[in-house]
Amino acid sequence: MQNERETKRNIRLVMLETVVTAGLLSMAIMTPFFLSIGLNQEEIALSQMVFTIVVMILNIPLGWVADRFSRKWANIIGDLICAITLLCYSQVQTFWQVALCETMFGIGIAFSQGVDSSLLKHFCDKKDRSGDYFKRKFASTAMWMQIATLALMLLGGPIGAINFRLAIGLSSVTLFIGAILSFFVKDDSPRIVKSERGALKQMGGIVVESVRKPQLRIRIIAYAIARESTHGIIWVFTPLMLAVGVPLSVVSVGWGINYVAAAASAYIAQKHATKLKDWQNFMIPIALVSTASLVMFFQLNIVTVWLYALFGMAQGWTSATAMPMVKENTKAEEQASVESFARVCAQLLYIGAVWIINRAADVDVRYALLATVVIFLPIAIPVALRLNKKAPK
Repeated sequence: MQNERETKRNIRLVMLETVVTAGLLSMAIMTPFFLSIGLNQEEIALSQMVFTIVVMILNIPLGWVADRFSRKWANIIGDLICAITLLCYSQVQTFWQVALCETMFGIGIAFSQGVDSSLLKHFCDKKDRSGDYFKRKFASTAMWMQIATLALMLLGGPIGAINFRLAIGLSSVTLFIGAILSFFVKDDSPRIVKSERGALKQMGGIVVESVRKPQLRIRIIAYAIARESTHGIIWVFTPLMLAVGVPLSVVSVGWGINYVAAAASAYIAQKHATKLKDWQNFMIPIALVSTASLVMFFQLNIVTVWLYALFGMAQGWTSATAMPMVKENTKAEEQASVESFARVCAQLLYIGAVWIINRAADVDVRYALLATVVIFLPIAIPVALRLNKKAPK
């Protein structure tokens, strides 16, 4: 009974930490802030490429460190680095200072990325090894993450309208709270056993095995596509609203609607996604993104811009369904490492996509929408067909 209570307590702590650190108070005003210090859309994209490259390089090594030593402490260190970086971010003046902060933020994210869900799967499996309990808790967490992010957006917009830098600095508070919550988790998750091959060969072995397993490989690819289909375009959402005449003071409401849609979609996924096949769960967000992008590309106005809520629905659905497909095909002791590899694959896709999408936006903001469809729809269709084809594990 004591162990069951402790397991439930750990599940609540991990879920709460994940929700608290899900969003940034300053997210809705970051693009206007970048523009206010002289960056253009292409430089914004370059700063995000710096962040992504740092995370991509460190993700697998630090995921292995978490699996080998302590997922709990990896989470604490990551949250603290991100919190301190945001305090520094609030003082930047130039592109190079932005790039330095993005580098530090990338280090923090690489420490903690994949750890929350790996801990959640471990504790959920202790309670119910069928996997359904984990999927429900994962989807529930995804829903509350969207709600928390919405709350931060609604707060961040008005604060940012008064002072961009204040909003960025205050964004560190939730990450400090996340580090405190992680400290109270009792981490008894399985560890990667030390090998005579050495750390680098162990990491390489995990990557090679992930690529060689057909069921795991195609789900990693599906995760990357579904995740990034809504990622590269986020830096264009605020310019889209401003282009059709939405006042800056109301922009946060648009972001809020987006996250309401994401939370609603994650809630629906929590109830119904387990009834669908993997290829169907994968294609739902792709269809939503493609539809919204094409309509807004051909007819962008004060009414159609709100179709961006379909991006929110796609994001919410993906957040609830994509990673569990990967994790259910992953060994218990390699959860953080394999998730890190999956995220590296997504980041590789993001590096190219975010530059193309934002470069297109510098020409005409609507071209960013067309670029999103051109990049993701052609590669999503064969992946969906492959997911629908049975293959040996």
